[in-house]
Amino acid sequence: MGSGARLADLNDLAFSALLVIRTGALRCAVPVDHVLETMRPLPVRSLACAPGFVLGAAVIRGEPVPVVDLASLLSAPSAAVARFVLLQAGSHKVALAVESVTGVQVLAPHSVSNLPPLLAGLQAGAVAAIGALDKDLLLVLETARLVPDDVWASLPGPEAS
Repeated sequence: MGSGARLADLNDLAFSALLVIRTGALRCAVPVDHVLETMRPLPVRSLACAPGFVLGAAVIRGEPVPVVDLASLLSAPSAAVARFVLLQAGSHKVALAVESVTGVQVLAPHSVSNLPPLLAGLQAGAVAAIGALDKDLLLVLETARLVPDDVWASLPGPEAS
């Protein structure tokens, strides 16, 4: 998979390195090749008309980047945000606000599957697959679908930051 690529094939996913993150009781993962860096949380400015799970925008390396609260995205109880995970999301960057980063894992092929129909509509496709890690449920995120298209248009230019 190239940087920022969509998750197309569960077989590719099963043999890819995944960064495992946590928010509350939920464990999630993103492909390592989509991760640009992890960092302490930065100040966030609110964005008009952004959905509730988008906290706003943070200036990262001189560029305004939308910040997505993982707990809100997944309709989970809120958790303390201790880390930002900067991701390549298609042609954009997005910061994921999480409670913790727990490590890198490679999943066995039998431990990853497509979403059941009940979860398929979760936040417009933000979850690409489900898996198991140490007997816990693991939600594999689709990085290109974390932020709705209209949020990108509302970001201020770098000169406004």
